[in-house]
Amino acid sequence: RPAVLSSRSALSSGSALGLQRLRGGGAEPSDSLLQATFACNRLHATVLAEAMSEVAALRKAIGTGEAVAEFGSKADALLADAAQKFAAETPEGDEEVTGLYKDKAEELREVVTASLEPIFVKQVALLKEGALDQFNKGMLGDQDPSEALAAAEASFVREATASVPAKTGWGVKAERASLVGIMQAIIAPAKKATQIKLQSAQQLNTAMQYLQMQQQQMQAMQAQYTGGQGGKWNVGAAYRPPDTNINLSGSFQQGRTNIQVSMVPDEGAALLGQNGFSNGVGPANLGLSFNIHL
Repeated sequence: RPAVLSSRSALSSGSALGLQRLRGGGAEPSDSLLQATFACNRLHATVLAEAMSEVAALRKAIGTGEAVAEFGSKADALLADAAQKFAAETPEGDEEVTGLYKDKAEELREVVTASLEPIFVKQVALLKEGALDQFNKGMLGDQDPSEALAAAEASFVREATASVPAKTGWGVKAERASLVGIMQAIIAPAKKATQIKLQSAQQLNTAMQYLQMQQQQMQAMQAQYTGGQGGKWNVGAAYRPPDTNINLSGSFQQGRTNIQVSMVPDEGAALLGQNGFSNGVGPANLGLSFNIHL
């Protein structure tokens, strides 16, 4: 990995630089420089051991199968603490000694960063698994596939971005693309099934519309055929015997005969004279109705 390679390069260059300073030129290194070199190496080893114990704690936490919350901030704090401890014991004044400590400080940072990288890779993998679980739950819960994908991707980007330590050059772009590709591969059959379902619904709707149109046409033809036939005959008649209050009425409607006998006072007696119906059957005591439906 890039971080590991760069740290190895730094170690090699740092060792070469140290040897060059100790052996370089024709002059032997002074006692003060030798003492500074030993002190710098001892400080480097002490701070590195403390930092690696914290790295081991993070490795143990990630080994449980659960992502470490705010991994990026914790990694930044670990690197900053190691740099601060080393800087606190760095002597000032001599330029050569100061350069020696500066190189060792950079080497310390690269070694600790390289030890954090595998943990970061595991962290991102766990976040990716969590995003896939969230996506699958959304699909099982009848959530829209596109919405489930967008929600899972947003959750991964948010948590994975927070897991990237500053000034490391690490990123999650490749894992994000892989996650989206997996979810899209899962969605593809579901989208196809949805399209088939929509097409079936459209075809059924078209068939129903066609049947309704056929039914309307049949009803129109039936109405036209029925309207061309002769209508049914309805006949009604009423008779009132002279000098009585008996009223006889009869009717024939739709194949049924109805006869009604009633006794009602003659409302037109005053108009017919003293003897009323003495003249027999006439317009005053005979009613007739005749209806023909066409």
